[in-house]
Amino acid sequence: MIQLVFFIAFGLGAAAIGWMGATFMEVSPLGLAVIAVIAGVYGIGFIELIQFRRATATLTRALAGLTASRAATLERLDDWLASLNPTLQGPVRLRIEGERTGLPVPVLTPYLVSLLVMLGLLGTFAGMVDTLKGAVTALEGTTALEAIRAGLSAPIGGLSLAFGTSVAGVAASAMLGLMSTLSRRDRLLAVRQLDDTSTRWLGQFSLVQQRQDAYRALQQQSQGLPALIDNVQALVSHIGTMSDTLAYSLSAQQERWHETTADTFATLARSVDQSLKDSLAQSARLAGESLMPVVQAAMQEIRADLAQQTQAW
Repeated sequence: MIQLVFFIAFGLGAAAIGWMGATFMEVSPLGLAVIAVIAGVYGIGFIELIQFRRATATLTRALAGLTASRAATLERLDDWLASLNPTLQGPVRLRIEGERTGLPVPVLTPYLVSLLVMLGLLGTFAGMVDTLKGAVTALEGTTALEAIRAGLSAPIGGLSLAFGTSVAGVAASAMLGLMSTLSRRDRLLAVRQLDDTSTRWLGQFSLVQQRQDAYRALQQQSQGLPALIDNVQALVSHIGTMSDTLAYSLSAQQERWHETTADTFATLARSVDQSLKDSLAQSARLAGESLMPVVQAAMQEIRADLAQQTQAW
């Protein structure tokens, strides 16, 4: 319904501009030029409002498609914001997070609404100047009453047409203002719906909710801190007991190792001693056996020499 009223208002403003343009078509080129400027300004305002309404429509559709189940499955707010117009993503994010930031509004339209009235007045003033100029020419040209009437008829007729620019400007300004008001109303309704939806379903992305969650987590951690301290103390006591047990076990193992090592070295010493004795005895026997033939040969030579000496004597 609002959209229908919006386009009806645009049609009325465009019809007023077209009507005045047709009136000036063959009568006043200056008035026609002013009407053309008014039409251009009106079109610029209409385009901005169309873009503004399209952006609002993306927010309205996104809010209409958001349900409790879908909101519960949202892990990142960007996934939902991606469906919005780029000009709304930042402000909507801030509003969901708890910042009461206003959404963008039309920038040019408020100025254009006033500009249309000024353009209409400008055309009227220009027409009045032209009319007065023609009246002065008619009055200065003759002193006859009938001639003056005939001379003033054309300028006065043009004066009525000069006010047509004001009609076009005021009508366009009124319709553009109405369209702007309807567009801002739609945006206001969308913002209210956004706030309501944020409170009900998008609260997990609010900075206030996140701070509350962090505070609850800290409370839970603080409640579990005494139990953690008890567990740490029990662990320290257990580690101390294990340390004492380990020290005793290491000491006993070290004593056993020393005893085992001493026995091993004693056995090794006896084994080495016996091995040396056996080796020396065997070496002495072998040496004696090897020297026996030499000694025997030497004794035989000594005996032979003694026998020869005895015979010589």
